[in-house]
Amino acid sequence: MDLGPIFAPVAHEMGAVDTVLQSLMREVGAQTAAARGKARILDRIVQHPFAVPGKRIRPALVLLTAHAVSPVAHPPDPESLIALAGAVEILHAASLVHDDIIDNADSRRHQVSLNKRFGNRVAVLAGDILYTNFFSVITGLKRVEHAKRFSLLDIFLDTTKSMCMGEIVAQEVAASGKPLALEEYVEIATDKTAVLFAACCRTAALLCDAPEPLQRCLGDVGLHFGLAFQMADDLVDKDHGLNESVDLEAITLSYAQKARDGIAQLPAGAYRDSLRDLVDYVISSAIP
Repeated sequence: MDLGPIFAPVAHEMGAVDTVLQSLMREVGAQTAAARGKARILDRIVQHPFAVPGKRIRPALVLLTAHAVSPVAHPPDPESLIALAGAVEILHAASLVHDDIIDNADSRRHQVSLNKRFGNRVAVLAGDILYTNFFSVITGLKRVEHAKRFSLLDIFLDTTKSMCMGEIVAQEVAASGKPLALEEYVEIATDKTAVLFAACCRTAALLCDAPEPLQRCLGDVGLHFGLAFQMADDLVDKDHGLNESVDLEAITLSYAQKARDGIAQLPAGAYRDSLRDLVDYVISSAIP
């Protein structure tokens, strides 16, 4: 299974997201260089996490969800939707930069990791810059009314806090050297990964003024998809840390099915089909 056909309904917008990301990162470096009159080293640093694009699953989740709900809500403002999709990729990149420092990683996406190239101190600050840039994008959505921007910000503040807490718990559990209990594993996977997937779906629905019950439903879709995503990734890497008696494949499939069940409640069409196919794509990487 290939991502190309899955992203086809939003292919043009995905290209626009990449353009926005490049523009935002150039702007950060240029502003700092102009202010200090020095070489644009920050330009190279903040663009480093985007030099080799990832799969862009999170921005695609925002775009597909927004269009999938629009028949029963309001069509999304194109500029705001692209900005939101780009913002979640910045948030994801910031979390990866800090994760690589914690894990002392040598590479990320087949290139030298930011911390290895520029050192841990610079990488910490670069990650902080990405986080602040993310929040600047959200608060700067000028075509979105103030109350809605505040709601978006509130969701992402809670999301960022959960992601940090998930990493803290993961470090504590790893230091113990004991196998993870399933409850602990799900808690960590929820906070480190699934809450961002949930935020992608919920904020996309919020941007379109979808009814509150549908927003909650899509938040659950994202949460279940994010859990299936993390579990599939751990199955591939064989580093989940669970007791061997735990049937992680079966649990992964159950969360994937919960995501599909939620997606099935959306209006029929290409966007709903792509959301379902995206879940299938993730699962197929670990479970043929």
